[in-house]
Amino acid sequence: MSSDGAAIAAALRRSPVYVDPAYEGALPTARRERLVKRIRRSPIPIYVVLVPLVAGGTWQSSEQVTTVVRSHLGRDGAYVTLNTDFGDVFDVVMWGGSEEQRRSAHAAGWAMSLDRRYDKSSLADRLDRCVELIATGKGTEAYDQAHDQAFPPGAPTRTKTNAPGPHGVRHGDGTPVALPVAVAAAVLAGGGALLWLLRRRRARAAHDRLALPHRVFGTARQADEDELRARAERELIALGELLDDAQGDPSELGRALDAYTAAGKALDRAGSLADLAGVLVLVHLGRTPQDAPPLCYFDPRHGEGAIAVTWRAPGTRTRRDVRVCPRCARAVRDREVPDVLLDDGRPYYEAATIWAETGYGQFGDLVGRILRD
Repeated sequence: MSSDGAAIAAALRRSPVYVDPAYEGALPTARRERLVKRIRRSPIPIYVVLVPLVAGGTWQSSEQVTTVVRSHLGRDGAYVTLNTDFGDVFDVVMWGGSEEQRRSAHAAGWAMSLDRRYDKSSLADRLDRCVELIATGKGTEAYDQAHDQAFPPGAPTRTKTNAPGPHGVRHGDGTPVALPVAVAAAVLAGGGALLWLLRRRRARAAHDRLALPHRVFGTARQADEDELRARAERELIALGELLDDAQGDPSELGRALDAYTAAGKALDRAGSLADLAGVLVLVHLGRTPQDAPPLCYFDPRHGEGAIAVTWRAPGTRTRRDVRVCPRCARAVRDREVPDVLLDDGRPYYEAATIWAETGYGQFGDLVGRILRD
């Protein structure tokens, strides 16, 4: 089965649910048919695309999947993808509709990450519930309720944050800007489910690597750096091509160009995972509106920091309000140690770097600091 954008779009014209062979076991035929029936009753067009995300593979991010598939399909609606980089989160991006509908649709995916009732549920059950929230327009309501239950009053976190809105570069009316076809084509390459499974296993067992012999750990670290550098280079090139054709508010474009310049400067100097993660943050700043959620404070590779928490580093008394991904939010809520990006063997925020000083831009003007320095 081909998994390129045109083939997926062709399949979605026949059925609103596309499932790559890697996910067939998680969403068997009976459950898929049930999901299709629910979607066909929805007043909002919904398209589900389940494909494995693999660094260097055909699909590398949920945003890429949504943008490319929608450009081929040419239809408005809520596009549901699965972001496996940080805890199997449903990314929902909606084209068309009102701003409230777009925010509610996107919030539906995050609600499923916070709702503890679904912690041990199957992918099929969680996807069914996500689609229900999109169809009924209750995504924001479900997100707020799950958030308040996860972070009750008196817990060591902020009790509320606005439901996350759709992410990505935007038109003036708030709808996402589709990447140019040339950009989409440039990032497509071969890939497979085996690499995806190995990548997930590595991410879930990251803490175990610290117990490996130094020689093995050094090899693994170099592989991670090489992979992340290649990803940073791809995303920087894609941002540059996007800006070549961009139109809109001159101040927003100027902010994006500054972020692009800073990212290029940071990439030239990058000598560690922490530096390369900083490049991803700068690219993210160039691709998103000024009020968009930042990337996760603990590790930008986790994705959007859609949840605000109050956190104190071990051994310190200072509490900080930071934006984090759902997985790290659960760790803070459960008083566990979040999965923190390491810099030379210690948490990056303990190092004397611009990334630590600014919390990857959450505590200050990261772009300005990079350009000035």
